Amino acid sequence: MFKTIFTESAIFIAFDTNSKETKEFIGFYIDRPIIFSGVVMLILTLLALYKLNKHSFQFQPIGRKIALLVLSIVVVLKFSGLIIYNLPYMVVRSAVLYYVESKKLAEYAINKNGDFTFVQRTFDEDEDEIYVIIIGESTARSHLGIYNYYRNTTPLLDEIKNDLLIYNKVISPDTYTIASLTKALTLGNYENPDGKFDGSIIQLLNQAGFQTYWISAQKPLGANDSHITKIGMGANESYFMNIKNAKEETVFDEVLVEKMNEVLSGKANKKVVFLHTLGTHMNYKNRYPESFKFFNDVPETKFNDKHIYDQINAYDNAVRYTDYIINKVIESIKNTNTVSCVLYFSDHGEEVYDDIEFAGHYRDRVQTKNVYEIPLILWQSENYKNKRVISSLNLDTKYMIDDLFHSMADLFCIKSNEVDSSRSIFSEYFKERKRIVFDTVNYDIYFKD
Repeated sequence: MFKTIFTESAIFIAFDTNSKETKEFIGFYIDRPIIFSGVVMLILTLLALYKLNKHSFQFQPIGRKIALLVLSIVVVLKFSGLIIYNLPYMVVRSAVLYYVESKKLAEYAINKNGDFTFVQRTFDEDEDEIYVIIIGESTARSHLGIYNYYRNTTPLLDEIKNDLLIYNKVISPDTYTIASLTKALTLGNYENPDGKFDGSIIQLLNQAGFQTYWISAQKPLGANDSHITKIGMGANESYFMNIKNAKEETVFDEVLVEKMNEVLSGKANKKVVFLHTLGTHMNYKNRYPESFKFFNDVPETKFNDKHIYDQINAYDNAVRYTDYIINKVIESIKNTNTVSCVLYFSDHGEEVYDDIEFAGHYRDRVQTKNVYEIPLILWQSENYKNKRVISSLNLDTKYMIDDLFHSMADLFCIKSNEVDSSRSIFSEYFKERKRIVFDTVNYDIYFKD
């Protein structure tokens, strides 16, 4: 289906997923021909096993020569790099890595202030401040009307376009949530992947005196099992709105806005709220209520298939619902009349039959821009603008969100030894850097215009 080898990242994602996502994945990708092929292969395998002589399964002592041969093969595979194609090796290695990383990330929920040094604010400590970070899911920049998509998928944002800073050349460092957000929300980046264990933006905010909230529509594996959940649990208060019985349908992102309004009524005068949305995650038709079923005609695509038309329409409807959610958040924050900002970005993009006959995202093949190119949109209150001017000079600069930690710290006017203003797209000192994806691929050379 994905025209790629089975890799460790696929196993890693499987460890970090939940039953609801698994069910949607199967429903989205598994069709009758695949089921038929699977059944045929299973039957043939069972027949082959049945026909084999039962004595072939009896244990036979391994001679020294055979043991030496096996050991030699393993050594060759290891040092040639071919061992990465060995499934048992990948499963074991991925399980160990996942366990180790999970243990390290669990520290975020324990050490909520982190170990940042010389943390200080540049704002008036007496001012009321509210900041909201909306984390999108699988939303490709190319499908947003505000980014010149041919369909009007963002009518509400278009109405307030003059009040927004819209960044046009932003990409994700990876194409799946774990790899992207563990960098965007921490000190990790492609130069220093292990920096994701050195501190999160939530810890920095806590140390700077903010009351932090993590409100998620994504279902955790259990009691704070997933990697992103572990980072979110570093907030002063965390809420998971999608912990429902298996028989119930998934929630819509509007529940996040309702919970946000509830926590904003609290006493703390300096708040940062992270909203982790379901966004446009597959299965697209489950991401919006029936009232947002707006697009149902034949979309512009080079692929002539009704199923493809339905998928594109569902995705665009989900984007239109995301537009509604972002606008509702902005309206709520605007009504607080405080020093405030709303920042929206997506963890990664999505291919929806734009360039190839495929819907979804894939990690182990660099093929289309759509799985990397994401929206980054900032709204600022007038009170914020009176305190701080963010230059519009960087709207067309190249940026990758593995540096988002530094941009958010800059947005919240927090300084520390660990914050680098040259990595903040909101800073006048911002410097473009190489954008490396897929571990070693220079994005701007590979997708040279």
